[in-house]
Amino acid sequence: MIQLESWVDAISDWYQHRKHDQDKSLQSLIHSAPDSVWGPSVSELQSKAIACWLDGCLRIFQGLRYSDPTTAYQYLQFASSKLQACVSQPTADLELKDWAMKRLQHLTVLALEFCNQQPQLKWQQESDCVIESHVQFMAAQGWNETRKHDQGARTLH
Repeated sequence: MIQLESWVDAISDWYQHRKHDQDKSLQSLIHSAPDSVWGPSVSELQSKAIACWLDGCLRIFQGLRYSDPTTAYQYLQFASSKLQACVSQPTADLELKDWAMKRLQHLTVLALEFCNQQPQLKWQQESDCVIESHVQFMAAQGWNETRKHDQGARTLH
């Protein structure tokens, strides 16, 4: 497995040299991210890594949303699942959980908008599933604003 520092160097290199024809190299980087990207502790390097990883998923989504909507949507779901796992870690830093929870809210809205823009009925059904699963996840986490402030959470990049 690749180490966090090596992976951050590789994704930083991709950002410096990216071209429109490098979707496959970004996909490879996204899938090779080390487990330490998602915590449980937060360092400056981990913070950069998780932000770059999420940005990469969103770039792939945007790049594929019209040419391959199913794969594009799978990257949104992949990002959501990784962030849900991050939030669900009992040992994860509160600031990491807070950061991930906020991004999950954004990804959920993005998924709903995407599903609602698709003409096929299956996407409306998927939209309903997104809402239901998000509500269930939020309820299971018992996440609320007062809890975050009580714990003195800081903000990630």
